[in-house]
Amino acid sequence: MANTHSPLDQLADISEPALVNAFALPPLAWFAVAVLGAGLLYVAWRLYRRWRFFAAKRQALALLATLAGKADSASQINQLLKRVLLHYQHAHPALTLPVAQWQRWLAAGHSATVPDLTNLLYSASADPLANEQFYQFARGWLQSYNGKAPTEYTSGGQHA
Repeated sequence: MANTHSPLDQLADISEPALVNAFALPPLAWFAVAVLGAGLLYVAWRLYRRWRFFAAKRQALALLATLAGKADSASQINQLLKRVLLHYQHAHPALTLPVAQWQRWLAAGHSATVPDLTNLLYSASADPLANEQFYQFARGWLQSYNGKAPTEYTSGGQHA
């Protein structure tokens, strides 16, 4: 007798595995993703806090830019420097120094030269060259100021 069955009938169906869920990672990889995400959030938060901390410095630099080239801006620049120092370090001893010692303290913290503030602030006629020099000094001092000026005052003398 002839075999009437087809060989295809003898084949069994292939069972396919179930589909893998959308994004399956091992638990350690999920932990690494969580730690990395928390680290990025922490860095972003610190950068935001730093940006907010230096808002007064940015505002002082913008105000200083408006004072550029004005003949009588020396006293305003001096007040601006003291206001920035007062904002960041409200109990700083340099805030109560007389003009000559304030000038020496400013000069000790920055490489640029400071013009004679006594003549610049209290003279009847404004010296445009000294005024511009003080403006340049103030801009450099503000740009390099990091919110923590040294509190010790050195008068320039030697200690025994």
